[in-house]
Amino acid sequence: MLEHQHPELESEKYVVFVDAARRYTDCSDAVCELLGYDRSEILNKTIDDLSFDRTSVFRLFEKYVREGLQDGEYILKDKAGKPLLIKYRAWVFNDHCNAAAWSPAEKWEQLYLAALLELDLDALVHKINLALGAIRKRELSLNGHYSEVRQKLRDANSALRKLLPR
Repeated sequence: MLEHQHPELESEKYVVFVDAARRYTDCSDAVCELLGYDRSEILNKTIDDLSFDRTSVFRLFEKYVREGLQDGEYILKDKAGKPLLIKYRAWVFNDHCNAAAWSPAEKWEQLYLAALLELDLDALVHKINLALGAIRKRELSLNGHYSEVRQKLRDANSALRKLLPR
């Protein structure tokens, strides 16, 4: 990663680089740890390969290349195939380098996502309860601040409670 000199990425822990064919060309060690792959495995993959839902990859990548900047949330899959929610910011630099900085979502967001994607009823109840506990813990840590985060927590709590079987 030393050959990439982009100030936007200097303080970032989770960094990836891709080519025009969406193939990974480099990544930070933290990305390898996050996904459970070694570097050589990641460099043999494309964005499509690590995406939980491959159907939106082409459209999002084309928009990113056209606009030169993109950010948002995205669901990857780790080596075991489990969903991993990340927040990302991606740039197309003047030297035609395509790069992104990721940050894993908070624990409660990961648990919430896992519950939403669960199809087995017994596992669903278990995952909902784990997510509700993590949401409650996060709410208690806010001490009345961060109203946007508090609203997200309330929304997630409400959605999970509606999913609980009666």
